[in-house]
Amino acid sequence: MSFCGVTTTWAQHPTTWAVEEVAEFVDEDKNGVIDMACDEELIVVGLSGWSGEAKVYDIKTGEKKFVLKSNTLGDTPAPFSHDNILVWLGKSIIVTIGTNDNTLSIWDRSGTLLAQDLHKDNKKIADMKRIQEMEDEEKEAYFEEKTANMSEEEKYGFMMQIAFGVVPNEKKLVSLEVKEDMIYGGFDGGFFVIGNVDGEWKIVKEVKLGYEVDEIKVAGHWIAIGKVSEGKKVFGLWDPELGLNDLNAELKYFRSCEFIYPHIFMIGGRGDVDKTGVEIWNVEKGEMVRHLLKGEKRYEYIKTNGKFLAVCEHINSWTSGEEKMLKLAVYNVDQILDQDVPEARLWSECFEYSTLDLGSEHIRAVFNEKNLIVNHGRTKFSIMDIIKK
Repeated sequence: MSFCGVTTTWAQHPTTWAVEEVAEFVDEDKNGVIDMACDEELIVVGLSGWSGEAKVYDIKTGEKKFVLKSNTLGDTPAPFSHDNILVWLGKSIIVTIGTNDNTLSIWDRSGTLLAQDLHKDNKKIADMKRIQEMEDEEKEAYFEEKTANMSEEEKYGFMMQIAFGVVPNEKKLVSLEVKEDMIYGGFDGGFFVIGNVDGEWKIVKEVKLGYEVDEIKVAGHWIAIGKVSEGKKVFGLWDPELGLNDLNAELKYFRSCEFIYPHIFMIGGRGDVDKTGVEIWNVEKGEMVRHLLKGEKRYEYIKTNGKFLAVCEHINSWTSGEEKMLKLAVYNVDQILDQDVPEARLWSECFEYSTLDLGSEHIRAVFNEKNLIVNHGRTKFSIMDIIKK
């Protein structure tokens, strides 16, 4: 690890901070962290690979509390069971998604599964299980009957569905957000809301929009609902009482974002757009506030707690064996939103981590109210305090 940030002086800006490591935890079995969430008590990491797992740690001790099996791929052969497990923390729940088989799981904070796949057609899933348990002759007769009018390609696809227990689902999740203990899931056609009603987890509302909800983010008192239109991302604000109000801002097709309403912080992109740095827009005015680190690097992961912002460098692969230093940059939100402060005078801290220490890991950083938690090595993650000077 090396440091590459510059902290401004009091004369340049009235407030600065120090980022200090207070603990480093080790888990020899931590492998392939792709996503993170945390609060004052827990750290949750979602893994990329064939385990289909998320892991939960005590933030004070680093102790691994439990492992969450977060997909239903079971004995699916390795080439088809690779998965990215994404994670969220609510007030009393942990939420995971297995992006391979579209498994959405709700857990309590002790690791007990409370509900799973409420967005799926459970009757079709039960029917698929019945088909898979048929005797060979019965299964063959069923297959011949159902594929009588199919092409060879369609027959092969149907056979693979049965072999791996794949049930087509009209609510294939493409975006998700958790606000307190409410879960918002976007799919091709709209979004749904999952909540706990009298002790039972269920879909409490489904909003049909006629387009794929590509992005869902908490945006102040609202939920920001994003779609792709003519190569741009367009947002509306949804309120349970007032419904959906469109915003006029058209934004580039970005990789990932965070909202601190009315501002959106975007990284990456597709097509012929600037993919470097962090673009910050006021979505009410449709105006760019700042393009932080323009032309410098591409970033792949962005998180904020409303006070500070962290971005982690994008990397495709480091299998060449050559060392590459990956950057993590931390900024204060109020300062980067203040257009009177030039970028050269912004407070920032940045860290660099060697790919030789990472293995299959990615740099990931998340916040609670006072800490920055960083995944930065094959076995390690660090807890850092952010202290006002």
